[in-house]
Amino acid sequence: MLRVLAAVLLALVLTGCADEPVTAPVTAPGSSPDAAFLSGMIPHHEQALELSAMVGGRGGSPGLEAMALRIDREQVEEIGQMQGLMRARGLAPAAVGMMHGMADPATLATLRSSRGPAFERLWLDTMISHHEGALMMARDYLATGTDDTLRRYAQVVESTQSGEIEAMRAMRTSIAGP
Repeated sequence: MLRVLAAVLLALVLTGCADEPVTAPVTAPGSSPDAAFLSGMIPHHEQALELSAMVGGRGGSPGLEAMALRIDREQVEEIGQMQGLMRARGLAPAAVGMMHGMADPATLATLRSSRGPAFERLWLDTMISHHEGALMMARDYLATGTDDTLRRYAQVVESTQSGEIEAMRAMRTSIAGP
């Protein structure tokens, strides 16, 4: 699996990395599945970065901190790759609406004010839901998209985030409380 991930990531890097952010999605009519997928995944990944940044200094377990660091590293790299793909393919950002699994403002506020086991439980619940949303987006793209590089990327998202969901569920059951 690591070889597949490395090959896909190399292909994405060779298409170009981002040196400036892609703005919020602005066009909808006639947008391609490729543009819609990338336009949805970029802000979805950006929220994962926001969530991961909340973990440090909140009394989280070493396992939780390691998971947040792993997610952060993956998402930063993938955002740059997706921005590069948008530019390389000349894709205009597409309007995508609310993406599956995105944390709402109330959940984000509660996370910001929480610490210890309560924070860990909510963070894991939120990130599991967030990853499940990414899986839905990847599967939707696999059902409609035709770009070979993006299809391989969607398959990698499906594989890596499924594994992370399993690991986070195991962490969640080990934390006392509701």
